[in-house]
Order: sequence, then C-alpha cells, then structure tokens
Amino acid sequence: MEGFIKELQQIKEQQKELADRESLVKAWLKKAMEEEGIDKQETDYGTVYVQRRSQKEYSPAIMAMETQLKEAKKLADDLGDYTIVSTKESLVFNLPKELF
Repeated sequence: MEGFIKELQQIKEQQKELADRESLVKAWLKKAMEEEGIDKQETDYGTVYVQRRSQKEYSPAIMAMETQLKEAKKLADDLGDYTIVSTKESLVFNLPKELF
C-alpha cells in the first residue's frame, strides 16, 4: 500500500508542476495574442481563444434573498433538517505539509 501512496504523491507533485507550467504558458500566449490583436488562434495542435465572462451584480433585494437562502440552508444543516438522497465515496490524498 505504501508503494501506491508514494506513486500517488509523485503524480500529485507532477500535476502541480504541470498546472504551474500551464498557467505560465497561458499567460505567455495571452500576452502574445494581445500584442498581435487576435482573440483566437487555430493550429494543428489545437485552438486557443480568449474567453470573456461577465461579472454580474444583482440588486440589493436579490442579494438579500441569496443571503437569506444561505442562512436558511446553514441552519437546516446545523439542525439536521434535510434528507440524504445519496452518498458518494472518494479517496482523499494530502501531500505532506513539508512539501509546500
């Protein structure tokens, strides 16, 4: 079992390194695309494009309703006022803290 955990640790470290590298390459690509004034680039390797998402701000009345709903759900959780309809099981792995 320890061998599997060690392998999982190595995979997680590689994933973190790859995620960091991906962020860096995306930043370079975005800058290059901005400099060229393009929003999309297609190649034999794939297509990259700038995606824009609007950040929305709702009226105070809607924001108050959202806050009220969140508070009601938290209270229901605290009081056990809910029905469990299914349970999912997954394996959780945490790297040792000294690796961060």
